[in-house]
Amino acid sequence: MMFSRVLIKSVLLSFIPVLFFTSCSDKNNENSFSFPADFDPVESTCFIWTDEYFEIIPKLTGIISEKDKVTIYYDEHEANESKIIETIKSYNGKIENLKLVKTKNRLKSNWIRDFGPVYLVNKSGEAKLIDFGYFGKRLEFNNEIASKSNIPLVQSSFNSSGGSRETNGNGTLILCETHELDVNKPKTRNEIEAEYKEKLSVHNIIWMKRGLPQDDSRLNGPLYNNIYPNGVNGHVDQFCRFASKNVVLIGSVTDEEAKMHPILAEAKKRLDENFKILENSVDRDGVKFEIIKVPFAPLLFMERKKGKDTILVTPVTSYLNFIVTNSLIILPSYISEHKNDLYVQNKEKEVEAIFRKAFPTREIIKVPAAELNSYSGGFHCLSINQPVMIK
Repeated sequence: MMFSRVLIKSVLLSFIPVLFFTSCSDKNNENSFSFPADFDPVESTCFIWTDEYFEIIPKLTGIISEKDKVTIYYDEHEANESKIIETIKSYNGKIENLKLVKTKNRLKSNWIRDFGPVYLVNKSGEAKLIDFGYFGKRLEFNNEIASKSNIPLVQSSFNSSGGSRETNGNGTLILCETHELDVNKPKTRNEIEAEYKEKLSVHNIIWMKRGLPQDDSRLNGPLYNNIYPNGVNGHVDQFCRFASKNVVLIGSVTDEEAKMHPILAEAKKRLDENFKILENSVDRDGVKFEIIKVPFAPLLFMERKKGKDTILVTPVTSYLNFIVTNSLIILPSYISEHKNDLYVQNKEKEVEAIFRKAFPTREIIKVPAAELNSYSGGFHCLSINQPVMIK
């Protein structure tokens, strides 16, 4: 019996270094795919064309194309190139940095982040696209993009939205439990995690509990009195983003703010819970993250009709729904709604300082976001990054 135990121990000790070597070599394998982060090198920032949302897409295109490339997908039935180019020029866009891609599908949504293709790349310069279900639907848009780009498309039977997942580009993924369990009923958390690990080639998943209160589904009922949320049960990009592979930005509500409104008190409760989860998390190499708290954006309230009744709706406002390009950070701003509010002005100065430190090589450009937020989304939701295929 003693000999057997010694033998087993010897075999295990000799086997562990092999496993460790295999794990390390997997990261350096040029043919292994990875899910790049938003801050990784970007070939182009992609939008779907629309004249809605107060022309925010041509405005963003004008800003980004000054320094970086932009791709616009447009429905050939509803727009034409000459009109798009004319509009972009009126927003001081550089047409030489603009690529227009005509699609045959009638696009019913402009939130390309949520239903658009997920790019995976490797060091050999290859790419593949992952196509998830979108709230139980299967859109033809990703098939068309894969065909036009001559990139293989891999389908998943699971549902997933781009705003619901955040990666550090180094094998770690952040998800929100309430959202994932909602859109993938009756799948378990373990089943969902296994699917993400297989399809997105990630190794380490951090589960947040709940998203911002404003991002709850309106079907859940009012948040407080007659005030309803207007979201999708917890998209991560509204409250938690990576600034680098080991630096995480997370929304934060102060004790003083929590006393100002019950929704802020609920937001603090949820964000504090998620902060503790991050504090106890590590990356795929076992390294703890540097966590930076970002102030909470001002609440926004709008009147909406619900049958014969009038209700108040509070859409998600967030400084973390930003766009990253090679040169820029497009940072949401709420100053225009609070021109005489020194508290909000000072808060935005603090937010801008945080982003300058977190993204030292990028220019910070603030753009008013409240009008877009009223449509239940933000800048990040409207865009996807096409990564550089590094060879």
